[in-house]
Parts: sequence; C-alpha cells; structure tokens
Amino acid sequence: RIVSAMGVALVTGGTSGIGAAFARQLAARGYDIVLVARSSAGLESMASELRALGRTVEILPADLSDRKAVAKVAARLEDPKRPIDMLVNNAGFGLHSAITDPDLSEHDRGFEVMIRAVLVLSGAAARGMMPRGAGAIVNVSSTAGFITMGSYSAMKAWVTSFTERLAVELKGTGVTVTALCPGWVRTEFHDRAGIKKSSIPNAM
Repeated sequence: RIVSAMGVALVTGGTSGIGAAFARQLAARGYDIVLVARSSAGLESMASELRALGRTVEILPADLSDRKAVAKVAARLEDPKRPIDMLVNNAGFGLHSAITDPDLSEHDRGFEVMIRAVLVLSGAAARGMMPRGAGAIVNVSSTAGFITMGSYSAMKAWVTSFTERLAVELKGTGVTVTALCPGWVRTEFHDRAGIKKSSIPNAM
C-alpha cells in the first residue's frame, strides 16, 4: 500500500457518474477513499479499481433515504480515530413526480437523500474537521437549482443556499465548503431518471 499523501475522502454515491469521477480523481491525487453507495456489488467493483492504484479503500453500504443508514455514515465522519479530510456529498437522483401528485413517496425520498442527508453529513463532517483546523466539504448541487424544474430544482436550490450559509458559518475554522453546480453531464443519471438525452439542447 502507498501511504496516503493527502488524507481520506468520503464520497457518497461514489460508484457511478460524478461520484465515481470524484473517487477516481481523488485516488489519483493521493487520497484514500471511503465509498458510500447502496449497491454492495458496485462498491466492491469500484473499490477494486481504486485499490489497483495503491490506495486504501473502505466501503460503507448505505441507502441515504434511510435515516439509520445516514446516522451510520455521520458517525464515520465524526470518528476522531479515523479522521475524514474531505466529504463529497454527491448521492442523488432525478425526480419525475408532479408537485400536485398525491403520492409524495418520490418527493420524500428525494428530500431524505438530497436535502436531509446533505444537512446531516455536512454537519457531522464539519464537527469532525473543526478541531483539526482543516478539511473540505463539497456538496454537489446543480445548475437545475437556478431554473424551475419541479422538486429536483427546488432541492438543488436548497443545497446551494445551504452550502453558502455553511461556508459563512465555518469561516476562519480552516474548513472549506464548496457547492458544485454541474450542467448536463454524460453519466448514467439521465438513463436512470428516464430522461431522453435527445430532449436536452446541444448547447447544454
């Protein structure tokens, strides 16, 4: 094993799309990785890929729509014996339900994964990092948060606003907080969400 030069990064939704890109890039830069995702098979596959780079990889299966699972990840972030130097809150998914739909289950799950988990895990990471005077929190938001596309846009607008406020709260602590707002990125996200790529303008 190559000794980590950078520290340890925890990435949620780290087995596909932007999360996987973060995991690969951070591993290449010298971070050891804690991977969080729902699929054990996906976690094992990504872990094998990253370990081939000489990195130590810990896998943490967790469905972030489950509050007990979120608490488990939060406890890992605050563990002083195994410090986390960077958190990437990336887990998310597309939402299709109309706001007026009486079935709120999809909205509820989106709230748990893309709002509450971001709130809980960011706070846990900050509490773990502040005593050390260093650390980084990256919350993956979206340019969708600047336009009106239903609940998904509203949730991502919350992520951006929340992240800006947390950055103010942590000013001077040595912990940085960043909101990443990607536009359309070619990943599995749109296929899983049932979004036709042909409907997305070429300019995006």
